[in-house]
Amino acid sequence: MSEVSSSNRTKRNIVRILACAVFKPALEHLRLESEYSDIRLTYLPPNLHLRPQGLGKYLRREIAAAERRNERIICLYGDCFPGISDYCQRHGARRVPGPYCWEMFLGSECFNRLLEEDTGTYFLEKELILNFKAYCIEPLELYDEEMREQCFKHYNRLLYVRQPSDPDLIAEASEIAEFLGLSLEIQDADYSHLAKRLSELL
Repeated sequence: MSEVSSSNRTKRNIVRILACAVFKPALEHLRLESEYSDIRLTYLPPNLHLRPQGLGKYLRREIAAAERRNERIICLYGDCFPGISDYCQRHGARRVPGPYCWEMFLGSECFNRLLEEDTGTYFLEKELILNFKAYCIEPLELYDEEMREQCFKHYNRLLYVRQPSDPDLIAEASEIAEFLGLSLEIQDADYSHLAKRLSELL
């Protein structure tokens, strides 16, 4: 009986982080699994945010699997579909606070300052740069000049949030900026804010 109880306690101590794969470079940089022996990471496909309903179903499936393993669950997602925080809470998971992945990469102070400088800022990170055609051009029909104008008429600049492990993507980001008719700026990520938010939940 005591062995069973001990086993259950061990399982309950496992923390399952369900994260969008855009956070993989950040979490690998923070070396959470080395610092916390009870952490397990599950990365979900980043293109799920294109289908919010599908993302909700995918999250629910992963949360249910973690529940069956008696794990504590943390979701690392921005506001990728309406009511995601309530959704996570209803299903027994806690969500890392933050409206967007960009804000989590930069910290709220830096993110808000950038928007105050220019509300017409369109943010990009590695995943979106490498898959801009599949994630944006094709679904939004951006090869059509009128569609491009309609979708991006309120934007003035493209801001690439560069992470430490990124390859050299400046040429690709420049091509996207030119395609959209926007200026390009680069802001390096600061993971200290994300690390703090995670540590508060862990």
